[in-house]
This record gives sequence, structure tokens and C-alpha cells, in this order.
Amino acid sequence: MKKLKVTLLASSVVLAATLLSACGSNQSSSTSTKKLKAGNFDVAYQNPDKAIKGGDLKIAYQSDSPMKAEWLAGLSDDATFNAMSSPGGGQDALFFTNSSFKFINGGPANVSLDPKAKTATITLRKDLKWSDGSEVTAKDYEFTYETIANPAYGSDRWTDSLANIVGLSDYHAGKAKTISGITFPDGENGKVIKVQFKEMKPGMTQSGNGYFLETVAPYQYLKDVAPKDLASSPKTTTKPLVTGPFKPENVVAGESIKYVPNPYYWGEKPKLNSITYEIVSTAKSVAALSAHKYDFINSMANSQYKQVKNLKGYKVLGQQALYISLMYYNLGHYDTKNSISVQDRKTPLQDQNVRQAIGYARNVAEVDNKFSNGLSTPANGLIPPIFKQFTSPSVKGYEKQDLDKANKLLDEDGWKLNKSTGYREKDGKELSLVYAARVGDANSETIAQNYIQQWKKIGVKVSLYNGKLMEFNSWVSKMTTPPGSDDWDITDGAWSLSSEPSQQDLFSAAAPYNFGHFNDSEITNDSEITKDLNDIDSAKSENPTYRKAAFVKYQEDMNKKAYVVPTNYTLNYTPVNKRVVGMTLDYGAMNTWSEIGVSSDKLATK
Repeated sequence: MKKLKVTLLASSVVLAATLLSACGSNQSSSTSTKKLKAGNFDVAYQNPDKAIKGGDLKIAYQSDSPMKAEWLAGLSDDATFNAMSSPGGGQDALFFTNSSFKFINGGPANVSLDPKAKTATITLRKDLKWSDGSEVTAKDYEFTYETIANPAYGSDRWTDSLANIVGLSDYHAGKAKTISGITFPDGENGKVIKVQFKEMKPGMTQSGNGYFLETVAPYQYLKDVAPKDLASSPKTTTKPLVTGPFKPENVVAGESIKYVPNPYYWGEKPKLNSITYEIVSTAKSVAALSAHKYDFINSMANSQYKQVKNLKGYKVLGQQALYISLMYYNLGHYDTKNSISVQDRKTPLQDQNVRQAIGYARNVAEVDNKFSNGLSTPANGLIPPIFKQFTSPSVKGYEKQDLDKANKLLDEDGWKLNKSTGYREKDGKELSLVYAARVGDANSETIAQNYIQQWKKIGVKVSLYNGKLMEFNSWVSKMTTPPGSDDWDITDGAWSLSSEPSQQDLFSAAAPYNFGHFNDSEITNDSEITKDLNDIDSAKSENPTYRKAAFVKYQEDMNKKAYVVPTNYTLNYTPVNKRVVGMTLDYGAMNTWSEIGVSSDKLATK
């Protein structure tokens, strides 16, 4: 279901609700008799009423930042639009998966792996078309690689994982005009693409593996747009072509999308006449549900759960989250010429003891207990518990506050407490750091100030970036624009993760999403994290037992190095109006947007 490798979330304490799938499928979510559970939540709403013909679905995404419309997956960063684009194809996802995120046949395209030849063959449906009636072609698939690998387009999704495709690194570096490892057995206008790899990887059978792309882009429609203008062109922002069951009829910048059925959709025709998908602010979302304005709202804050769990006319669904929030330290910059992080920033955070101490000082469990209504739990590692085959309770991180340990680490490192100021000093310099905290929900300021107070308890002076919380889109721009900046020390990140848990695209030396730009391969005799990431994706990890051990070791090593510090795991929840038919959060439900309907023209109020 999740086709992008990683997607930024707007808050470290607010989870993007599970995205409804973008496509149609041979699976039937509304007729399934299996009652799935996530914690105490039902995953699907079994409405006893039948859907009427037509109807208008009214949904919203909770965000305090404007929607940033970008219909090309390779140029899009945040979860807000990723969710809001899903009725139109989720930025044009190609493959179906089961509930365990394994590729299955029957979607817009099928993928076949040949380990001996080291290839993936992607076969597009013969009836797969864009919403203007034009054919989706092999060149459309290759064009997605071009938008990511050609620096002129400004994408930040280039990674070491993609460099495993033959010829793609040379294309990325400007040494080749074409990608030698991507060929078309039936020509550019055909329906078959062959991708040649340098090595086969154990995660390739899993969606979101990052080693080959899972979306298409309309080449013929976009080819005349200059690369530097593509991300802002009306053709990718307000007047896009899509492949999903619905097409956008009207895109209001920053605010909303109105969808109508796509007449060229290959799968089951939608039941609804339209879908209106809007942005709703955190402050207004509970009132909007109470007034029965929306059929459901994605990404409601955990702190709002008690206010909506018993609302009349609604059923609350839930799902385990592909989610991790974490704390980053600013350690270097991104070398755009060589596409690699350089860990060279002059900062006390280069010291492992300092990083660990700051992690141990946080009272994450206390924050969760106060604000999450039991939906968030402190993270012991970087792999969410939904991937139980790759996690272990033996991994110990920073989930428990330990001020004594934090103080001891700083003492050992020579940071002496100045009793007159209450802060630590070393070599005549105060241990003073800047915290780039972000706007999330109504509790974001309280939580940020709480952590500042906890750090003060161990003698670390922390101040907010420019004295206030950062607006989310401004924060994204700052963190994702290379080479990075030198005016912050600590920040929080939250990710809607890929359905393949390897984290090469988050923390490898070449990953632009490695916001702190750590690179242990630069440090003499200390490339443990690089080795761990490579081991997870090595041939040895074809053995599931070996791969689990590799994931456990990686998490233990990351906790020890503390380049980043895990914060939270969480459960999604989504209040759904009782007139909705066919609603599910099941990761294996591929045809929800075709199946979903309403049993009445008016929202249920009881």
C-alpha cells in the first residue's frame, strides 16, 4: 500500500492516519468476513447498510500547514499531500501488495524478479491509461527515474539504493544521457520495462524496498516543461494527469481537492459521484466532526482521541502504524557534488557521550502518558513493532528517562557544571544548543518547552530556533535543502515509513533525508552503521533469521552511537461516519477507493 520509501509527517507527536489505497484490486475490503483488530480498534467498519448509487464523500486531513500539491512522487516530500492524492492514484502507484506488503499480481502493473539475471521486469496493464485517455507507457516509468536521478529536477529522493541500478549513477552524475540499466523490450511506447541491477537484494519482494521505483509519471504530458519548472508547473500541481479511480476536478492551492470519477480508470468503477478532500486545522477538527461536516479526518492528534472516541454518528477505526518519530543531531552537511553527507560540523554533539546524555534526559514516557491517550509508546529502536519479524524487546534505547546516567556521561566527558548559571562548561565554552522544534498540534509548544526544561536539569542550555516553533513547510525546506544549515543543533523528525523496513534511504551516507548528515564511514575504524545497513540488504539476509539478527544489531548500534534518538511508535485512529460503506484501514485492501460509498446523502448523526 505504501509506495514511497519514506514520507515526512507534520509532527513528531501527530501521526498521519493510514492512507487508503490508491488503486483497485482483486481483493474485496468491504465484503471480507475477517474482523481485523489493531490494539482495541477494529481495522474495518462493517456497515450493515448498503451503499446508495452516487453520493459525495467529504473527508479532511488535519494539518496546521497548507497543502503543498505535487503530483509527481519523485518531487513530493510530505505525508499530507501523499494522503490527499490517494483517490487519484497516490501519485500513480503501480503495484498491489498483500497485508504483509509483499507484491502480488493484479494491479496497474505486475513485477517479476529474476535473481539469476539480476533483473526486475515490470509489465503494465494493457488497459492502463492516464485520465486524459492516453496510454501509460514504458517511457512513463523510466521518466520517474529521470525526475529523481537528474539533479536539474531538484528531487531529494536520490539514494544509495537506486545506485544499485546499472547506469543510474552515471546518469545522476551527468556522465550518461540515458539510463543503460532500464530497457524497453517492446519499445518506449510499449508496456514492458526491464530493470538491470548490480546486485539482487532480500527486500526486493517487498513494496517500498527503494531499489526500484513503484510509480509512473506522464512523460508526453510533461516532456516540454523545463526541469527547473516541473515541480511548480500547473501540470504537476493543479492540472495533473492521474491513473486512479478518481481524477482531480479542482485543486485549490493549499486547501482542497475535489475529485470526480476517472472515466479511463481500468478497474472497478467508483460508487461515489465525488470526493472532496480538505485541509482542516487542529483547532477546528473536533468541532467539525461534532458538527458532522466530514465523513472522516486523517491525521488527528493522539491528544484529541478522548474528544472524538464517543462522538455520535461515528465509529473509530485503528491500525498499527508504519511510523517512527525521532530526534536528530546536526553533525555535518550534504556534499551535493559527490551526493554524500560529510560529518564535519564543529559542535559538542560530535561527542557520543553528549548525544547519549541528551537522549537520556528526555521524559518521553511522561509526555506520552499525558498527551497521547495511550496511542503512542516510547520507542526502543528505529524499527516499528508492526515489523515484529525484525524487532526484539532485547533492544534497549532511550525509552526511559535516566537523569543520573545523563549527568554521569557529561561528567565523564569533562563538562563541568557552573553552579552560578546552572549550565555546563568545557574549555571556557557553555554547552548551549539550538532546538529546531516544529508546529504540530496544540501541545507542541508545551512539549518542546518540557524537553528544554529536562535538558536544563542536566546542565544543557537549549533555546528554540529564532525563539519559536517552526512552521512545518518552512522546516521541511530548511531540512531538505542541501547542503544544510549550521544554525540549529537538535530537531525532531517523524516518518511514515516504507513497507520494507530497511533504512538505507533514511540514514545511509548518501541519503538526503539524513538531516543530521552523520557519516560513520568517514571515521577511522568506525563504519559500523554503514556496515549494518549493507548487511541488512546483503545476500546473507535472504535468510530471515539472519536478517532479523542484522536488524537487531543495527538498532543496538544506532542506539549506542546516538546519531539519532528514537522517540515514539504509535497507533493510527480514524473516526468514520456511520453512513460510510466499505471503509477499511487494512494494508492489504487495494480497492478501497472503488468500493467505498455512502448509505445516505446526509451524514449520520446517531
